[in-house]
Amino acid sequence: MLKWARERVGLDYANTAQKIGVKPEVIQSWESGESAPTFRQLEKLSKTLHVPLGYLFLSQPPQTVSAIPDFRSLPHSRPGRFSPDLEAVLNDARRKQAWLREWRIEESVAPLDFVGKFSLEDPPELIAENIRSTLNLPSPTAYRLKNWQEHLRRLVEHAEKTGIVVIRNGVVLSDNHRPLNLEEFRGFNLRDEYAPLVFINAQDSIAGQIFTLAHELAHLWIGEEGISNPFTVENPIHLPEIERFCNRIAAELLVPKQVFLKKWDLHDQSIPAVLNSAQQFAEEFRVSPLVILLRAYELDALDEPTFRATYQEAFRNLQRVNDQKKGGGNFFATWQARNSKTLVSEIFSALQQGRALYLESARLLNTNIATLEKAFARYKQGRL
Repeated sequence: MLKWARERVGLDYANTAQKIGVKPEVIQSWESGESAPTFRQLEKLSKTLHVPLGYLFLSQPPQTVSAIPDFRSLPHSRPGRFSPDLEAVLNDARRKQAWLREWRIEESVAPLDFVGKFSLEDPPELIAENIRSTLNLPSPTAYRLKNWQEHLRRLVEHAEKTGIVVIRNGVVLSDNHRPLNLEEFRGFNLRDEYAPLVFINAQDSIAGQIFTLAHELAHLWIGEEGISNPFTVENPIHLPEIERFCNRIAAELLVPKQVFLKKWDLHDQSIPAVLNSAQQFAEEFRVSPLVILLRAYELDALDEPTFRATYQEAFRNLQRVNDQKKGGGNFFATWQARNSKTLVSEIFSALQQGRALYLESARLLNTNIATLEKAFARYKQGRL
């Protein structure tokens, strides 16, 4: 079990020993059974390896996350294998979804008919238009918005008003010392007709989060849950079929074909010219230049060699410049984003009715009772 827990977090003997405060050969002797750690050392191991203490006494490794389709193809992702950090946020999302599903059924809320309404056989344009109309979004979705932050805020608000739980978090639960690895995943969705859920890795840029949200909404509309990374370091052409399909839906939602083609008139196909045009369009539609390049390629406005070259250059530029500011901001706004404003509101509604316990609610929202009470007081005052 010690070997399983250590390898699960990707630590070798030396790194583990350094964190525990022993020599590497001591870790080896524990794993071989030649000696055993003290209880205090076991507690350090549990914390260091991000595993419950009780797991170390099991006879064999447990299943630590429920099955979920894995559509990732990032260079550092391992299909079907998840880090403890990803496992933690997946399991937390499942807990939140299970509570909300039960609550909404008890409240006689009707199932959401858009979940799984379409399939891979339907035109992406039709699906994108249904998402737009269901969420009551304009076309383009960034119409009259000043920046990318407003665009993301609009998309999240409209999605949550329809009953979709949208969680935006860049750390494991509420632990600011455990940032999520963007190279492992950008987002996932959990299908449910009563409580559909989208998780966005907030370590990504604002533009990246916008597209991930649109991509995960596409997954919900075709009823296919899973873990995603809409864009890769090379290009999105070689993604699994379902990912390419959801990318097309997301691109149509954010950058409608008819609007795009009326504006795109690029005769100079040199890399600088294409990149400059992509940046200008990105600013107008409040998306990433990668989305614009993908749109141009799919609509035959760019040939494949030009697309590949400009895409890779644009990706490198984005790696150098991240438009998201880390840290700071309003505590309660961040707390709501990490738990979903919709979920927080419904949990507080249950608290007001005396149909939920404070301890249960605090655990669902990954906080302590004192913070929960402060947030609840702000909610009742209309300040949350």
